[in-house]
Amino acid sequence: MDYKNASDTVLWDSCCQDDNLKAYNELVARYAPKLYSVCNLYLKDNFLAEELSLDILFWLWQKREVVQIRTNLSAYLHRAARNAVISQYRKQSKNKLTLQENYSDHELLDQRMADYGLLSQEGEEQYDKLLAGLGPKQQHVFVLRREYGLSHKEIAQQTNLSVNTIENYIGSALKHFRKGLVSIPFAFLSCFFF
Repeated sequence: MDYKNASDTVLWDSCCQDDNLKAYNELVARYAPKLYSVCNLYLKDNFLAEELSLDILFWLWQKREVVQIRTNLSAYLHRAARNAVISQYRKQSKNKLTLQENYSDHELLDQRMADYGLLSQEGEEQYDKLLAGLGPKQQHVFVLRREYGLSHKEIAQQTNLSVNTIENYIGSALKHFRKGLVSIPFAFLSCFFF
């Protein structure tokens, strides 16, 4: 068979019926540049246009037993190229949307971190004021319990006070903090009271 002079229909039939790779290669040689031109016309991206055009031709070879071309091959491949470009646009717009969503999430996280920093600072200032409102021994006991995590027994040994006195100091300090809790952020307070 003279592949160079054979019609598209003869080459396509030879590909489908005989799995003729030489006929397929001739179709690729004829249509790869045309498909590339169509894809590049819309995409303005040489690499992507080449990739799409070769993907179309490879897909055609894979589906040769299933695909039935009722019009001429040129029109069929032109339509396939347009559909591939449309699919590519959809992928790109979806990727851009995902990127924008991720950027928005990142901005929101930055805002929350900034807000948390301010709230945390305000909470620490309020905590320091409330802590300063305790007596010196009660303040020392409270710090040992809440900030250093010592047990009542360990605090009693360290301060030479009874366990009952430590419990009373802690209870009284917690009541004092509860009264002043109005403006302290919950997240900050959870570090000390829960």
